Amino acid sequence: MRLNALALEVPSQLDEFDIWVTPSLGEITDTNRYKEELELVKSAFEIIGAATDEFASVDRCTPDSIAITLSKILAVKRPPEIKAILLALASTLFAVTGKSDNNFKCQFPLYLRDEAHWQQMPKIRKTGGSSRIIYSPIPRVLKSETYMSLVAEIEDPDLEAKLLREFLSFILKDENSINQFWSIGYAYFALKEFDKSAHMLAPIVIFKVRGSVMASGGHEPENLLRSIMLDWGLREGNDFNMTDVVVVEENKIQDQKTRAYDFVLPYQTPGWSPVWNKRIFIQCQFYAGDSGSVSHKNVDQTKSSRDYIRGFVDDPCFVEYVDGAGYFSSLNGDLKRLLSYPDTDGFFQIRSAPIRLRKHLQDIGFLTPLEVEHCIATGNDNIDAIVANLNKDGYTKREIQRCFQVCRDMNLIKGQNNSLELNSERSQLVRRYLLLDLIALNAKPFPREKLAGKILVPGYGPLSGVSIDELAQSAIRISPEFMNDYSHSPTFLSDIRWLSEKGYVMAR
Repeated sequence: MRLNALALEVPSQLDEFDIWVTPSLGEITDTNRYKEELELVKSAFEIIGAATDEFASVDRCTPDSIAITLSKILAVKRPPEIKAILLALASTLFAVTGKSDNNFKCQFPLYLRDEAHWQQMPKIRKTGGSSRIIYSPIPRVLKSETYMSLVAEIEDPDLEAKLLREFLSFILKDENSINQFWSIGYAYFALKEFDKSAHMLAPIVIFKVRGSVMASGGHEPENLLRSIMLDWGLREGNDFNMTDVVVVEENKIQDQKTRAYDFVLPYQTPGWSPVWNKRIFIQCQFYAGDSGSVSHKNVDQTKSSRDYIRGFVDDPCFVEYVDGAGYFSSLNGDLKRLLSYPDTDGFFQIRSAPIRLRKHLQDIGFLTPLEVEHCIATGNDNIDAIVANLNKDGYTKREIQRCFQVCRDMNLIKGQNNSLELNSERSQLVRRYLLLDLIALNAKPFPREKLAGKILVPGYGPLSGVSIDELAQSAIRISPEFMNDYSHSPTFLSDIRWLSEKGYVMAR
């Protein structure tokens, strides 16, 4: 449905941002990366426990005894599993002793040469279907991952134990390091009696995975948006991009560093405007905490990037995808700067994307299958009526025909002759989005003390919405397709609950 204009001054936009902010996208301990690493670290301690009588005394934490037992236990495992366990052991030892892989890769080759008195080190050479051990000079740089891969692939227990012994001797080379390692191991097995050993390891694992989790989490808001756009009937790789887009002028050699855009919508939709015209250019910035230097840099790059785009794109639409507790607190000044730029056409958050971003797509005349489905749901069940309705909403006949074809290709609409109907598999989703649009269309501001019984929606101010009974009456009146569903209280309330759980509305 054609949404109302998003006409808010910057102060009201900032107030709305505060209400609809998503503080974070989850804790590190909730991620699969953390859970997988925790299991590997536990496995490493269990294996070493077998070599030290469960860390019974500090004297048992010697590199020789640990290396020999490790090689025996790992002998029955496959190389990928051995490598994973050894890497978990290595990174745990780094964390416990204060060392790092950066230290290791530079210092370990010198240790092998000067203290272990190695002249060469083994390597695996694979020829055809077989492999053999050869010896080559000690490299100047040796990463722990490379070294542990070698240990995992070697099938000679004695040589494997020798390699592990030198690694452990390098890491546990002084009394303090051994005591630190023993303390953690002893505590791990002592706490097993109370089923609390995993809690003791948690700080070590969090420290280990924080960097990789934060790096991968940087793409989570983008993935969430892609999932939302799939609900609208958009197609990945066609209507929206799956990776960052570097926008350059057609048939021109890129002669300057150009900032990539997280989304360009529509992306490469067949039948849409060629080149980069009639596009929405979106930067995604989610900060759950204070990432000040990164945020300031991104804000500073915004102007030059937009100036470059305007040099060859007619009337570009610049929209910011911003969210996170960081923008609520210490980075709020950066957010205000972004929204205050005269060429910032708008912003949206994770929770406001179904209203705010869809409205921007409507404003550039891009028709989504969801809008066609809404036309059918509101009683326009023949092609002529749908075309007339969409044309009235500002869509060109060419764009309507393009979207019709997409709907047919994706089996979103069915029909014979001139009559169309919804695909039953999409009916529930279409019904819920129609309800969301009705809230937005009927939204009006409420004072904070009069929010009881109201459904709030983003896009039209911090506390804008509609009363529940008004919404029910409006929904029943406007949609013959879903009249029975909206009249059925459990179904109606289930739809409201779904919208609330998604965060698209707030029920008060």
